[in-house]
Amino acid sequence: MKTDRNTDDQAADDAQSEASSETPTRVRRGWRRWLVPAVLVAVLVASAGVTAWLYFFQYRPDQQINADARRVAVDVASQGTIAVLSYGPQTLDEDFATAKSHLTGDFLRYYTEFTERVVAPATKQNAVNTSASIVHAAVAEVNPGSAVVLVFVNQLTTSKENPNGALAASSVKVGMTMVDGHWLINAFDPV
Repeated sequence: MKTDRNTDDQAADDAQSEASSETPTRVRRGWRRWLVPAVLVAVLVASAGVTAWLYFFQYRPDQQINADARRVAVDVASQGTIAVLSYGPQTLDEDFATAKSHLTGDFLRYYTEFTERVVAPATKQNAVNTSASIVHAAVAEVNPGSAVVLVFVNQLTTSKENPNGALAASSVKVGMTMVDGHWLINAFDPV
């Protein structure tokens, strides 16, 4: 009987050890079962937050720029382009002053220096007269404080050497910034 009792004790010990080993496994399995949904909920909440941020700080400001603001940006870029590219020897100072009234920042400094050193002497010496006209202009990018307008230009240039004139077609990417409630040109890049 001793052997039966040892077998019974052995069986009881085995049953107790199985029961104690099942408890941590069940706890671990329960924890794992909730981990995946918890991570999924956290990812969904984070993506909803990123979406909300993009909507309020990226998409909405662009949508708040209405058609009138775009039209004003195109008009100012067109007028400024004509002013920058049109000048004659008799009205040179007035032409440059008009052009400068449309400019700001580094481009204003560059334009002032370039017209004083290069354009003015050449215009006076060769009787250069240029007249620009806008073929088409459209907004490429617009934000509440900045805009880029693509301008297609025809420019007729006459001089002593070419009194009949030469017509040149070009396109310019006009960068603009809002200064005291007015659009001003801060970049003028031929494309």
